[in-house]
Amino acid sequence: MTLIKNMSARSFSIPVFFVLILLTAVSHAQKDSITQLRDIVVTVNRSDTRIKDLPYAVNRVDQKILQRNLSRTIPEALNGIAGLFIQKTNHGGGSPFIRGLTGNQALVLVDGIRLNNSIFRYGPNQYLTLVDPYAVDRIEVLKGSGAVQYGSDAMTGVINVITPDLGFTKESKWSARILQRMTSDRMEFTLRPQLNYSGKRFSFSLGAGNKNFGDLKGGDTTGFQRPSGYREQNIDLNLKADLGKGWILKLAYQGLKQLNVPVYHKYALENFSRNNSEPLYRSMGYAKLEKKYEKGWLKKADHFISHQEIAETRFTAKKGSALLRKELDKVGTVGLGSIFHFSFNNWWKANAGWEWYGDKINSSRSDQNASTGLVIPLRGLYPNNSSYNNRAIYALHHLSFGKLSIDAGARYNAYAASIYDTTLGKIKLDPAAWVFQGGINYAFTDRLNLFFNLTEGFRAPNIDDLGTLGIVDFRYEVPAYDLKPERSLNKEIGLRYQSNKLIGSFSLFQTDLKGLITRIKTADRISGYDVYKKMNVDKGFIRGWEMQFDVKPLRNLLVSGMATNLYGQSLTKDQPLRRIPPFNARMTVQYENKFGNMGFVFDHADPQRRLEAGDKADNRIPAGGTPGFNVLNAFFSREIKKITLGLYLSNIFNVDYRTHGSGINGMGRAVSLSFVWNPTFH
Repeated sequence: MTLIKNMSARSFSIPVFFVLILLTAVSHAQKDSITQLRDIVVTVNRSDTRIKDLPYAVNRVDQKILQRNLSRTIPEALNGIAGLFIQKTNHGGGSPFIRGLTGNQALVLVDGIRLNNSIFRYGPNQYLTLVDPYAVDRIEVLKGSGAVQYGSDAMTGVINVITPDLGFTKESKWSARILQRMTSDRMEFTLRPQLNYSGKRFSFSLGAGNKNFGDLKGGDTTGFQRPSGYREQNIDLNLKADLGKGWILKLAYQGLKQLNVPVYHKYALENFSRNNSEPLYRSMGYAKLEKKYEKGWLKKADHFISHQEIAETRFTAKKGSALLRKELDKVGTVGLGSIFHFSFNNWWKANAGWEWYGDKINSSRSDQNASTGLVIPLRGLYPNNSSYNNRAIYALHHLSFGKLSIDAGARYNAYAASIYDTTLGKIKLDPAAWVFQGGINYAFTDRLNLFFNLTEGFRAPNIDDLGTLGIVDFRYEVPAYDLKPERSLNKEIGLRYQSNKLIGSFSLFQTDLKGLITRIKTADRISGYDVYKKMNVDKGFIRGWEMQFDVKPLRNLLVSGMATNLYGQSLTKDQPLRRIPPFNARMTVQYENKFGNMGFVFDHADPQRRLEAGDKADNRIPAGGTPGFNVLNAFFSREIKKITLGLYLSNIFNVDYRTHGSGINGMGRAVSLSFVWNPTFH
C-alpha cells in the first residue's frame, strides 16, 4: 500500500471515472464495426514486441497522430502520453519529463542512438527540438525501465524517436512529398519538400525544411511574447541497400539548425537586452548493417557506427551594460555497437550486445566591450578539451510459459571522464555501474494482462556535473569532482486490456531515488548570483499512477484519454522534489468518415502548489505555484486524392496558461493550416 500513500481522494476519483467510461463504452460497442483497434508493435525493448506482451508501460505515437495534431516540434508531439509532461523554457525549447524526471535523468534516443551526451544538464533542456517531426515515423516511450536496454540517464524511462524504415519495390518508383504549414498571426510558416525512390535492392529519401516561427502569442491578455520567435533549417537523408545473402545496409544523415532563439523570460524578468542562441544545431550521421540468419540460435545481428555533434553559441548582455558575453559549447560524439538476437526454442528468446560512446567537449567564453571592442577570453562553462566515454555490455532474456512471460536482463556500464581544470589540473574519473531488471506479464484472458516489473536505473556523473563553472539559469555553479552515479529503483504493477474496441492500461508505480546529485547552496555570491556546488546528498521517491486508453464506442468514433498523477518527495530535505509536474490529463474525441477526420482535444492540468525551495526561487514559477488550466483544441483533416489538408484550432477559448516550470505561456487562440501533396512517378 506504500504506492498509494499520500495520494488524495481526488487523485483516485479520476482513474475510477475513466474506468467507468471505458466499461460503459465497451458495453455499448457495435458488434458490426468494420474498424478495429490493432496490436501495436514496438522496438524500444531492443526487439520487435507487441505492447500487450511487455511487463512495462509503453506508448507509441504514430505519424498519423503527429499529422492530426499538426505537431510543431517533437516535444509538443509527446503531449498526451500518460506519464510524460512537457516543460518549455522558451518557444524554441521543450523538455520531456518521464514520470517526474527530465534533462540528464531522462534518456532520449534517435533511431536507437543516444541523443544524450556528457554535457546534458540537470533540469530542462532544449535538445529534443533538434529533431525534425516531419522526418519521423513514430515515437516510442518506455516507462519504468530502460537502463539495462540503453544505459545511463534512463532513471525512469526512455524516449526513442524513430525515422522511417525504407522499403523495396519490384519496379522502380519515384515519389515526392511537399508540405506547407502556416499559423495565424505570423507565428509559423514552414515549407518542406521531400523526394523518395525505391527499387528492387535500393531506396532513399531526401528531405529539407525551412521554418520561420514568429513571436508566440499567448492567451487572454498576454498577447505577443517578444522576443520569442526564431528560424529553423534542416535536412535529412536516408538510404537502404540490399547487399544480398541477408545483409542490409542503412545510411542516414540528419542536420538541423535553429537561428536566433531567444530565452523569453530572461528579457521579461531578468533585465537582459540580449539572451539568445545563435546558432543551435545538431547533426548526426550513422551506418547500420543488418544480417539475418536462417539456421542456428542466432537469428539476426545489427551493427552500427555513428557520429553526432551538438553545438550552441549563446549571446548575453544586461541592459545598461557595455559587455556582451559569448559562449560556445560543442560536443562531438562517436558511437559504436552491436546487438545479437537469439531464439533458442519456442519459449526462450534473448538479445545481447555491446556499446561504446565517446564525447569530446569544446567550451569557450569571452566578454566583449561594446565601447572599446576589447575581447577578454574566459574559462568556458565546461573545461575545454574534456573527454568522456562509456562502454557497456548487456543481455536481455524473454521467456514464455503459456499465459506467463518473464523478462530479465543485466548491464554493466563503465565510464571514463578526463577533465583539465585550470586550477586543479588534470582530473580522471572512472565510475561504473551494474543494473538489473525483471518483469512478469500474466494473461488472465486473451484480452486482460497483469504486469509487474522491478528495474534498476542509474545516471553516471557527466561533464556537466563534474566541471560546470558559471551562470546557469538563476544561479552560479562551481565544479565538483568527487561524484558517484545516481541510482533509481522502479517498482510497477499494472493492468492492460486489449480488444477490437478497446486498448487500455492502468499502472501504479514508485521510483526510489538515492545518491541524487543535488545543487547545494554555498555562502558565496558571484556577480549577484548565489553560488551552488553539486553533491551526492539527496534521496527520495516519486510515486504515482497513470492510465491511458483508446476506445471505439461507435463505428467511426474514437475516444482517447490519459491521466497522470505524481507525488515526489525528498527524504533528505523533507520537502517536495523539484519540478514535479501536477496532475494532468487529456481527452481526445475523433470522428472519421469519407468526408474527413475531425475532433476535439481537451487538455487539463491541476495547479502545482507543492514546491521545492528551488521551485520557489525560480522566477518562471509564479508565487504560490503554477495555476491549473483547461484548454480546448479542435482539428480537421481531409484527403483528396494525393493531397491532405489539415486544420488545427488551438486554444479555442483563448485561455492564458503556462505548463509548470515553463518560461513562456502557451499559445492563445490560433489557427494552423497544413497542405501535404504526395505525387507518385513511375
